[in-house]
Amino acid sequence: METVINKTVLYAYFSGTVTPVQKKLIETWLAEADNRAQYYHWLHEWELAHLQTAPDWQPAFARTEARLNTPFRVIQPDEEPIRKNWFWRGGNAWLVAASLTLLLGGWLFADVIRYETVQTGFGETRALTLPDGSIVTLNANSSVRFNRFGFGTQLPNSLSAIQPSRRVYLTGEADFRVRHLPNHQHFVVLTPKGLNVTVLGTEFTVLGRPRKTQVALRSGRVELTLAQKVEQPPLTMQPGDVVVLESTGQFARRRVRNPEAVAAWKNYRFTFEQTSLARLPPCSKKTMVCVSPLHRPNWPPARFPARFRPTTPTTY
Repeated sequence: METVINKTVLYAYFSGTVTPVQKKLIETWLAEADNRAQYYHWLHEWELAHLQTAPDWQPAFARTEARLNTPFRVIQPDEEPIRKNWFWRGGNAWLVAASLTLLLGGWLFADVIRYETVQTGFGETRALTLPDGSIVTLNANSSVRFNRFGFGTQLPNSLSAIQPSRRVYLTGEADFRVRHLPNHQHFVVLTPKGLNVTVLGTEFTVLGRPRKTQVALRSGRVELTLAQKVEQPPLTMQPGDVVVLESTGQFARRRVRNPEAVAAWKNYRFTFEQTSLARLPPCSKKTMVCVSPLHRPNWPPARFPARFRPTTPTTY
């Protein structure tokens, strides 16, 4: 049987009304290259007779023509165009000024807002309790600074290993009774010369003045590190140890029989054990303790034990 593919059959195919058999016949008919040109010719005729949309091009053409016929204003070389500055328009200037003021104020007073600072004057001692329950006793002319918010709170392990929340910045001399927390969180004391004292729960005294940096341990255990030497292993102290940070950056450790005497200043007591009179300072500007011998240069290098409690100016 001869297969007949004509315009009528293809128009029905374009309209989607042919049978599956006719569709197969058309695909076979299109396999011949000569039939494809006739196929696209009849497809073009069918699309023209069956338009999918009827565009209204006349209004669009009229708008475009009017825009092209509108004259443009030419700016002369000596004429400046008028520009409006959005920056100073409306309330933007006040908004920017207020934002700058807040940023500058936040930068200048960031430490005041974030940290709480407690300090003592000349001849004054003071005891304070930190938010975690630890007790700090400040010697004269000393100060401590600690976080005003979140001190002693539990941090994720990844953060607490980098910067524990129990951090105290000490300038001067202070005695610490650190409370041990159930989560074993470290307590760190930082001194001006970069000495870091890390503890869990213990009693110790830290001296951090320009002339001397010293740590005395009464009970528990502490670790000493230097911020400038992070690769150096920490020095672990035992009760009765006194460690002095030398000018070379090395630790000098010695044992004492009575470590409580190092913090005797808390009770306004000063203790001298086998101390040469020639080595006594004539006056301490930090603690306001003065030793005024009558003929100090000619005294022999004798050593003596002494304990006194100068609540008022006294001569010994």
